[in-house]
Amino acid sequence: MRCYQIYPLKLAEFQGAEQSNFSYQKHFGIKIKAPVIAYLIRGENTNILVDTGCSNPDWAVKYHHPIVQTEEMLLPNVLNRFGLAPSDITVIVNTHLHWDHCFNNHLFPDAKIYVQKKELHFAITPLPSQYVYYESPQLGLEPPFLKSLGNYVAVDGDYQLQEGIDLIFTPGHTPGFQSVLVNTEKGKYLIAGDCVGLLENWEQGTHGMPTPSGIHISLNEYYSTFAKMKRICDYVLPGHDARAFDHEVYPF
Repeated sequence: MRCYQIYPLKLAEFQGAEQSNFSYQKHFGIKIKAPVIAYLIRGENTNILVDTGCSNPDWAVKYHHPIVQTEEMLLPNVLNRFGLAPSDITVIVNTHLHWDHCFNNHLFPDAKIYVQKKELHFAITPLPSQYVYYESPQLGLEPPFLKSLGNYVAVDGDYQLQEGIDLIFTPGHTPGFQSVLVNTEKGKYLIAGDCVGLLENWEQGTHGMPTPSGIHISLNEYYSTFAKMKRICDYVLPGHDARAFDHEVYPF
């Protein structure tokens, strides 16, 4: 089976993020800095981008949270460090369609963007409590994913993207969340994204199970997702944890 390398990309950093938003019923009132993370999967003739990050700081502070985003964090500049231009990315995976994970899809007009069908349906008409995460029209906004609607490839459930890379249906945080299972020389890594926002969620759970995100749709589905993850992967990569940058590349 083909093996790949995974590179975490820091595209911004939330300032003073509420930690309980990442850890259900834990750490109320504690504020943390939380990076906005995309991942680049590389291998022979493969450059796959998992998520595309958030808006600029002015937009973020107006509609969401204060962020820091330096020039070196801008996605084209991050890719340039790998010798890549946006035109070199022909496949993108959106784990879900919250604003901070798909805002820059439009930078890749020729890329196929893989998303779960259930996520796309929900993102168009989310619950009121979720309007802000999807930048819904009900708030007078245009959801960022709509800018690339013609590029989407909607999949339904687990899906083999190519040999050694699988999209895994992992609902809970959102109804159509998907993670990316990547075969490497040292085992299977699951790019879990916001399904495991902080590694603490995975490592220090409650009653033998990891801790869900404080932002979720279904706890029943979330716990089923955790059980599935434990069966299929050796390592987990998080959605908003600075520890993702303990290593420049996975496996290390």
